[in-house]
Amino acid sequence: MTSARVAAVASLLSLLISSTTVADDLVPPTEVRLVYSNGKHNAFTALARFRGALWLDFRSAKEHNSADGDIVVLKSTDADARTWTEAFRLNAAPDDRDPQMVATDQRLFLYDPAMTGPELTTYVVSTTDGETWSQPEPVYLPKFILWKPFVHDGKFYSSAHKKDEVSGGKGREVHFVTSADGITWDKLSTIRAGNWESETTVYLDPKHHATAFLRQKYGSPPAQILEADPPYAEWKARPADVGHFSGHSVHTFRGVTYLMSRTMDYSKKPVGTGSTIYTFAGNKLTPYCQLPAGGDCAYLEAVESGNNMLVSYYSSHEGATNIYLAVVPLQR
Repeated sequence: MTSARVAAVASLLSLLISSTTVADDLVPPTEVRLVYSNGKHNAFTALARFRGALWLDFRSAKEHNSADGDIVVLKSTDADARTWTEAFRLNAAPDDRDPQMVATDQRLFLYDPAMTGPELTTYVVSTTDGETWSQPEPVYLPKFILWKPFVHDGKFYSSAHKKDEVSGGKGREVHFVTSADGITWDKLSTIRAGNWESETTVYLDPKHHATAFLRQKYGSPPAQILEADPPYAEWKARPADVGHFSGHSVHTFRGVTYLMSRTMDYSKKPVGTGSTIYTFAGNKLTPYCQLPAGGDCAYLEAVESGNNMLVSYYSSHEGATNIYLAVVPLQR
């Protein structure tokens, strides 16, 4: 064997050993359940707890990019969320897409970025009892998608990114927005603009410092982090220590903050995909758990449940594009 081949083999073994070590360090889910499968493309989950029940939303359509999506809302009153029934179905436009949810003590909000041809409007519906839902009402600006809205110190916050496919990314931008009632939203600032800005998840820490995990849809790097302090007028970029963000959410359970995202292995042909949960501490993302997922997958959401988190996501690793729920132990 030549010295070059010896070196190559040694490098490969080192990579395999390193990958195994990383995998061994991860916390495995204790259970993964198939929640919904009907032969369609079921994807882009949202999950919330409201009125003593769990609510799971997702888009159901013929295909990923077909213009026939509806938002399906499932409800579970089981303590362990094993039984689900359809509670509501939203059809605000021909193609309803990435649902988002926010639960307050009094009301559950469902945000629906919906398309009619090339035109996009984000609608909101809400309910106080889970039985009667309001009529769809447009929110914020045309072409903007509200992404991962949340409540912090009694106010609503969200990012809102502009969907623009015709200007080479120059027409895209992402805003940081706020609302007093979850319906009327106002712009606080522009997080970034002009370079394929897409899904951006914002985390506010107890001191109101904002961290924006930004997906750049095309170009490099596809994972970017920007930070700002009140009044959030100036956002400073810093390197992300992971390779990819998309369909990502942020949650804090028992003092530990988790970021959940699709992952991409660019060393594989075709590119390998997966769904990973990271812990976020000291400005560092550390892999914590990998879920069984592949192909068209991810868009994770979570709620706390005892010593675990329940994580919703979609995946096509078993053939059809299905909705799953994973039980993942919380970091102790």
